[in-house]
Amino acid sequence: MCLHDLNGDGEADFYENFNNDWELTTAFHTFCFDLQTDPLGNFYFGFNSPVRSGGGGFHKITNHHGTILRVSKDGSKLDVYAAGFRAHNGIGVGPNGEVTSGDNEGTWVPVCPLHWVKPGSFNGVVDSAHRTLKSAKGKPDADEQPKPICWMPKNVDNSSGGQVWVTSDAWGPFRGELLHMSYGTSSLFKVLKEEIHGQLQGGVVRFPVKFTSSAMRAHFNTKDGQLYVSGLRGWQSNAAREGGLDRVRYTGVPVCMPTGLHATTKGMKITFTNPLDREAAANPENYAVEIWNYKWTSNYGSGEYSTLPEPPPDPQVDPKTVKKRTHDPLAVQAATVSEDGKSVFLEIEGVKPVMQMKIMLRIAAADREPVRYEIYNTIHDLAEK
Repeated sequence: MCLHDLNGDGEADFYENFNNDWELTTAFHTFCFDLQTDPLGNFYFGFNSPVRSGGGGFHKITNHHGTILRVSKDGSKLDVYAAGFRAHNGIGVGPNGEVTSGDNEGTWVPVCPLHWVKPGSFNGVVDSAHRTLKSAKGKPDADEQPKPICWMPKNVDNSSGGQVWVTSDAWGPFRGELLHMSYGTSSLFKVLKEEIHGQLQGGVVRFPVKFTSSAMRAHFNTKDGQLYVSGLRGWQSNAAREGGLDRVRYTGVPVCMPTGLHATTKGMKITFTNPLDREAAANPENYAVEIWNYKWTSNYGSGEYSTLPEPPPDPQVDPKTVKKRTHDPLAVQAATVSEDGKSVFLEIEGVKPVMQMKIMLRIAAADREPVRYEIYNTIHDLAEK
């Protein structure tokens, strides 16, 4: 919609239809989420799948449900940029045209993912794939399973918001980085991403800030260079108030926070924004690592599952009393700090591709300030070193 002030009195006199080419239905939950532009001026927005009341399954799906739609800058053309989404409340478009999107746990979405969206890509929801998939004929095919930057357990993000790129020098060491927001847990995350053998992967780490309401949309102000975050409260959110607008400001005080992640066959390298206390960072007992998987199915969401085979049943034990293992702890055998003190390599026994890894660290910065974070990441592939 374009608003025109024809007589110059400061009020809109004519409402021009910019574009209405997408196919709508009256089904519940078919929201249009977010609006972003790329460097060429094209518009992008997410159009949800028609989720049934209660969250499971879908009503009739049109050609545009469950997609990211792109509209030319003059409004004359609409096309499907990518498909296979459920309820992607928030997307992001980077300074070079990079497109990202979250999604909401439900049918074909085991837990909330953060997608790096490529043109024409399928992003996991079979019903809104808008193409023929093996998965639609029965058992999910491993080759079709989505590979987002990362998956996030419910306590981290149970309902995603949008993403924003740090375009401001006023944000110090985070210039050029990607941020992700959670409507469900009212959180702001730094995205730790890497590319191995052409596959993007990584994780998230939460900024230690508290918002007035949830965190859904964000923008860097071109005047002061700081981040402004808006949110509201509805269902499935821990937001304190009905709505809020908050500023997240970098004060210039040294910050020591994870900012990079690298997965290898020997372990994980974590890079920080500032130097670490060498003694604390080199102590392997200051880290804890565990991994688990999810199941990508047509069910609503997924449980958490061990990556190890089920042990044979013990005939002497009632199987009803046996608690199934869901997480697998991995031993951190050594922690090696880099020469500049800004990264640490954790030698981890049993590191492997996995849908979910949690790295907990309780160390200190070079100035002895506590550095306590939890990283939640996904490993699709491992580098040799």
